[in-house]
Amino acid sequence: MPWRPDPHRTPPRRTAPRLRAAAALSAVLALAATACGGGSDDKSAPAASGAAAKTGGSLTMLALADSRALDPFTASGVAVADEPRLSALYDPLVYLDDADGKVKPHLAEGLTTADNGATWTLKLRPGVKFSDGTDFNADAVKLTWEMHTKPENRSTQASYASGLTLRVVDPLTLAITPKAPNPNFDRLVATRLTYIEAPSALAKGLTEAGAKPVGAGPFILQSWTRGSEQVFVRNPDYWQKDKGLPKLDKLTIKAVQDREQQYTTVKAGGADLVASSYPEYLDRAKKELQVSQLSLIGGQHIAFNLRQAPFDDIRARRAIALALDPAEVPKVLGNGFVPAKNFFDQTSPFFDPAAAQPAQNKDEAQKLFDELAAEGKKVDFTYTISQTGVKVAELMKSRLEQFRNVSMRIEALDVAAFVAKFNVQRNYQAGQYQSWLPDPEPEMWSLFHSASPLNQNGWKNPAADKALDDARASTDPAVRKQAYAALQQAMVADLPVWVYAESTVGIIYGKNVSGVQVYNAGSLFMDRVGVGG
Repeated sequence: MPWRPDPHRTPPRRTAPRLRAAAALSAVLALAATACGGGSDDKSAPAASGAAAKTGGSLTMLALADSRALDPFTASGVAVADEPRLSALYDPLVYLDDADGKVKPHLAEGLTTADNGATWTLKLRPGVKFSDGTDFNADAVKLTWEMHTKPENRSTQASYASGLTLRVVDPLTLAITPKAPNPNFDRLVATRLTYIEAPSALAKGLTEAGAKPVGAGPFILQSWTRGSEQVFVRNPDYWQKDKGLPKLDKLTIKAVQDREQQYTTVKAGGADLVASSYPEYLDRAKKELQVSQLSLIGGQHIAFNLRQAPFDDIRARRAIALALDPAEVPKVLGNGFVPAKNFFDQTSPFFDPAAAQPAQNKDEAQKLFDELAAEGKKVDFTYTISQTGVKVAELMKSRLEQFRNVSMRIEALDVAAFVAKFNVQRNYQAGQYQSWLPDPEPEMWSLFHSASPLNQNGWKNPAADKALDDARASTDPAVRKQAYAALQQAMVADLPVWVYAESTVGIIYGKNVSGVQVYNAGSLFMDRVGVGG
């Protein structure tokens, strides 16, 4: 998913330096990949980090906005939006364990390949039921994945499910053939196709399924006050009930748009936890509350539209990069942002320190602005952002006003209008952009490959395409690292984006909360979080 406030790794990742948290992220289970390629076949569930929560009680979580719907097709599957809700209702089939970068099973017993990604086998756990008592089986997985591809459903995951050939072998086994061999297909499933809705709910239509969801997760939706809150109660037939899960009797998720209000509410005990992508709040929580924090690939950046002037000219993109300094954002605004070197965060095992964005050089920037103006190509553009990015945009505008022959206007939109203009219409010159990626696959291929329908800014670079294809074709850490180094070199040379802050996300929670364990890009296993312990 491209832009997110509304976002899989083979080499070791998120080890001690990565877990910037007052509470450790998680104890992980070892998972051996299949001998012939990537995959997950560990049949045990992961253990929660820290003290185990007590059984019973209720917990309140805050979110920036209410959900549009609670189905796997239109909900926003990121930690600061709907993914905690999806986790509560559905549970993941498989998930990406951020501590070691491997895909691991949850509702599934395994997702494996024996032919380097040409075909895959999904094995489901026996005895799992949806919350309405119907069977969680291979037919249900097949139906959900097929519904992603139907244009009328407008699924945000449509491109990820497209081209799959699915065959039910038996009630617990699904044979999968991707449209092209993909040794990293399990990473795609973990981050894009991991939530499955009951066929009994889907049969009533997506409007009904999104309002009255039926999953196999630890909770059932009890009530929904639109624009305000959702109340979830324990699923009495949860597949892990013999392990005392879920811990909570009730989970309430309330919409609070103001980030400062979110933080102060948790600090005062008016709520128990909140997901945040703003370092200033995560840093405060380390001193005053508890936090589990991840650094991720993507960062906050300017996305240039290479299909339109002025940024169809590399000189215009380079001039902006030379004119601005990422370090000024946290220095002036005090928001705790970590200045970025490129699209990959600096603690990623894929980060190439030799592939750094150009450092600020005001003289060189002015030369480029003047050169373009002399050719009748003045850098005059509108910067399209969501309303949450106004302060940073205003700072950038003030800095660009120090130069001749460049003009920047700020167009601040609400989230829905931004997504429509940026993601759907693609009618922008430059736009605010953020991704939260636990692994480069599958999203970087989707964002930057010239053949991808999700390539938002029209970047076409043969070297980047080759690097993305090479990385997708291998699970070997060394091969992937080399391929992504080549990608970073192409990105800093061509500048389809200019990254000013590294990406981070964390769960902020009160001192009475325990059993916090995250997966993918910071989502919570809602079955084991609770109070006490």
